[in-house]
Amino acid sequence: MVGKTVCFVVKMKIIVLTYLLSLIGFSVIAQHQNQLYHGNQSYMDGDFDQAQLYYQKALSGDPNIFEGNLNLGNTNFRKEDYESAIKHFQQAAEFSADEVKKAKALHNLGNTYLQNQKIDEAIDAYKNALRANPKADETRYNLAYALKMKQQQQNQEEQDKDQEQDKDQEKEENQDKKDQNGDNENKEEQDKQENEEQKDKQEQQNKDQSDEKKEEQQPAQPKPIELSPREAEQMLEAAKNEDQMLQMKMRKQQAKTKNIDKDW
Repeated sequence: MVGKTVCFVVKMKIIVLTYLLSLIGFSVIAQHQNQLYHGNQSYMDGDFDQAQLYYQKALSGDPNIFEGNLNLGNTNFRKEDYESAIKHFQQAAEFSADEVKKAKALHNLGNTYLQNQKIDEAIDAYKNALRANPKADETRYNLAYALKMKQQQQNQEEQDKDQEQDKDQEKEENQDKKDQNGDNENKEEQDKQENEEQKDKQEQQNKDQSDEKKEEQQPAQPKPIELSPREAEQMLEAAKNEDQMLQMKMRKQQAKTKNIDKDW
């Protein structure tokens, strides 16, 4: 009888403990749900800072709550904190067993990538969302939009590449022209210098010829004579004698003239 009583008491303790644990679990869940509720209310009111705090509190007890990650991702997206939004959308999709919910998280993930100009990542997220929920028409539309943006981006890159090549080619052609002009200028300068040298040479030749002609036309200049003192004295004596003889000749001529006049 005592053994049965002890066994009954043990069973009652286990039941009570299980009940208490269930109450604690329910209390935790209720608390999380309460935080999510207030977070949703703040989000709807546009108070994203307050909503962020509520969602973070809800996730502090269980980081893998789908609604907490999804709604916190939406809040961060509205606050333009795209990196944090991407993190929570990825976590919401990873820990969701419901394919429709998973597709919703992946759809929002694609929107965040697209807003952050990560087109390739957005395309992958939309494709994964459609694999989870092929009936998501909005996701299909966004995928088509992202693919169109990708095509435009590729076209723009090709156009920019062509323009860059044209600029490089134009720059190269301008450089070739510049080099050619430089060569032409150098050649012109060289030709000019050669012409000037030729002109100077011709002028010098003409001057030399002109000087030679002048020398032919002008009488020859007497060359200086070097005389010794004796030779100089002899020459002076000869000149003196010649002068005396000329004077005597002139006197005789005058005497004859007088005699003729006298006879008349």
